[in-house]
Parts: sequence; C-alpha cells; structure tokens
Amino acid sequence: MSPADLDHELDAVLADPLARTARAGIGAPLAEGRDDQATRLRALVREHEIAPGDGGAGASIEEPLFEPFAGVRPAWRGALAARSGAEDRATQPVRSHRARLIAVSSGKGGVGKSNIAVNLAVALSQRGLRVVLLDADLGTANADVLCGLMPVARLEHVVTPLPVHDGGRRTLGDIAVAAPGGFRLIPGSAGVARMADLGSEQQRDLLEQMCRLEDDADVIIVDTGAGVGRHVIEFLLVCDDALVVTTSEPTALADAYALIKCLHGARRESAATAGHEHGRVSLVVNQVADGHEARAVHARLDGVCRRCLRESVAFAGSIAQDLRVPEAVRARLPFVLHAPRAEATRDLRRVADALALQVERRAGPAVPAGAARASRLARWLRRAKDRE
Repeated sequence: MSPADLDHELDAVLADPLARTARAGIGAPLAEGRDDQATRLRALVREHEIAPGDGGAGASIEEPLFEPFAGVRPAWRGALAARSGAEDRATQPVRSHRARLIAVSSGKGGVGKSNIAVNLAVALSQRGLRVVLLDADLGTANADVLCGLMPVARLEHVVTPLPVHDGGRRTLGDIAVAAPGGFRLIPGSAGVARMADLGSEQQRDLLEQMCRLEDDADVIIVDTGAGVGRHVIEFLLVCDDALVVTTSEPTALADAYALIKCLHGARRESAATAGHEHGRVSLVVNQVADGHEARAVHARLDGVCRRCLRESVAFAGSIAQDLRVPEAVRARLPFVLHAPRAEATRDLRRVADALALQVERRAGPAVPAGAARASRLARWLRRAKDRE
C-alpha cells in the first residue's frame, strides 16, 4: 500500500463517525415516532415471550441487533430458561455441539472491554447457559476485581505449573472460581511480566486446555488484551465470534479498525487456518448517547472495512453511557447485578439475547457420545499440529 493510500485509509477511519452525508445516508435520523414504536414493540415481545410460530411474521423485531439472525424471535426463553441447576447433568444426553467461543477484544484500552465481557457472562448465565469466562488479558487482568473476588490461583499457575497437594498439576478447570451471577471465572494474571510474553508452545497449551472446558460449558467467553499483539490475534483466530468493543472517539475507532485489519491479515497468512471457516467479526459500540450514534459509528467503520479489506463487520449492539456503570465498578459488582434496571443493563441484555439465540440454534438434537462434531478450536489445533 502506497503512503498516499494509507493516508486516505486512515482519514476515512478518523473522519467524524457522526457526519451525515446525503450520498451515504450515514446517521440519517429515523422517521418521526419510528424509534419509539420499535422500542415499544421490543418491550411487548419481551413481556409476552413470543415463541416461534406465534403471531406470524408481523411479530418479528424491527432492526435486529445482530444481523445474521434478523427476524428470529427469542426461542431461548422456553428451551434455555427451563434448565435448572438441580438437574443431574450426568444423566443428560450428550449434545451434538461444543461450547461456543466468544472473544471480546478492543484495539484501544479503556473502552470498557473487560466490563462488557464480565456482564455478558452474567447475562448469559441468567438465561440458563453454562458460562466460563477466561480472563486472557495477559499481564493486566482485572475481571476478578470487577467481580469483587480474590482468587488464590491465577493463570500463571497454569502456564508455570506448580505441584498441588496430590502431586498433580493445575489446569484451567482447577483454578476456575464461582463468580457473581452464576458463571465460572478463570482469573488472569496481573503484574506478572512473563505472562505478557508467552511463547507459542505455552499459548498452544492454553488453547488445548480450553478444548477440555468445552464439554462442561455452553459458552466460553475469552476476554483478550487490548491492541494487536500476537496473543490477542491468536485468540481471535480460534473463536466462533469476535466482538470488537469501541467507543465513538476517533482514537478508539481507529484502533478498532487496526485490530480488524490485523486479524484480516492473520487469517490470510496463517497456514493453520487454511481451509478453516473463520468466525464472524462484530462491533459493540460502548458509551453511546443513543442508538443513532451507535449506528453511525458502525456504518463508518463497516464502510471502511468493506472498501479496504473487502470484509463486512456486523453490528452486535451498543451500550448506553450510564452513570450506574462506574458506580458498579467502584462497588466491585457487575452492573447487570448492581443496577438491573439501568439503561446500560437493558442494552447489554439485548446483546446477550442475540448471542443466546445463536447458541440455541446450534444446539441441535442429542446424539450418542463420541458422535459430536469437533469444535472450531479443536479443528484449528488439529490442523496446526498436522502442519508442524
């Protein structure tokens, strides 16, 4: 790419995301009353818990938050919410799916990435899903702080194994702790320099251990570090969904594009991903004033990605700027629990609804043990080993 082309590309990203142009129609205001009508319709759907086949096509939600499942209604309410912790899981049939891996990442630090990852874990757990959150922000992890926990063992005890009482070795499952809201947290490392520069073999071992967690989870959320480092890209490559968190600030938007661009390049260059079906990249716009601002930010970034990378970026949703969020951080409690009626909580639950729909659609019927198709992560690791 020539210097002139690079300058043009960055200018497009850094342009005011809220600029409205008659040609592109970005950020154009909706017709009078339409937004309020859509809001009331969403509330009505949630209140009456519309099931598939009830109400016909007219019952679908306008402007779905997650584009791949436009028009799909919340079928998880009956199937997923019916699950109870008192069920004897040993007698349940083996499912035809493995856990869905969701990476939450950002190009720039300080945009609320870890907070969104923690609260997504809570919201999905409240829907009856078994959720594991892996704090993979190597070296500066803080998900345990957001949850008010003080774990004894952390990720460095897995990467640099220490003998335990029975002479065995710690695994990711060994260090997982129960977190507020019903999910399991695998605490990351903070202030451990060697964790910030893991070798390829050590990170491969972490990925293999993640495979072992899949049988006991419906969703594994990976809270990666910020930026475009090798470890961040590696986690994004193996996950089913990559949620890129940004704000409307030009610096955050430019760094989000840089992350997406580096992931796009890694997918093309990595021999281990040859013939590998790549996961979907979606944007979560945090700390927005309203839905129009979020849609304008997404439209701007998606337009640049389509033009420069020939790749689209889905819109996973937005989180409102809400004073209850920093209150929850100071209280060391996820804001979904601290302020269940807050605007930010409402928005995050909509994102969780869309992700829960994907998990439910992939669940499928029960199958005999050993017949389940290998997960994306397992297939990726197998290809990587075959090419070594």
